[in-house]
Amino acid sequence: MEIIIIGTDPPCPRCRETHERIRKTVKKIDQTISIRKIIYSSEEGQSFGKLGTAHELAQWGGIDMDWDRIRELASGEWTQELDRLLMPLKERAEKENWIMTPVVVIDGKVQHFGSVPEMDELRSWLIERTEKS
Repeated sequence: MEIIIIGTDPPCPRCRETHERIRKTVKKIDQTISIRKIIYSSEEGQSFGKLGTAHELAQWGGIDMDWDRIRELASGEWTQELDRLLMPLKERAEKENWIMTPVVVIDGKVQHFGSVPEMDELRSWLIERTEKS
């Protein structure tokens, strides 16, 4: 199994937290699972669809955001408030078939995007796939 985390470079707090959660979950379930990080703007990243950062999605959708507050939160560690503030962008991305960082790809399929996945979700996705193997 291969997990790809698609994010920004340098990684934003949401991308870092997503990677850390995946790393911890893989360590508990199956250490043979491959984890790779790629940059969203790379050719490989863009091959998954119209993929961008929160700022880019806001521009594409003409959505006004509290960027001062978002930058303040993004300057530190990940918080649920950061994901909450960016939720309108994730919701718009879902409607428009856009993909927003961070992105979790499992065995070539986009599993999750636009927020930090919950540990229970990660565990469930990985257990489901290891049982199918």
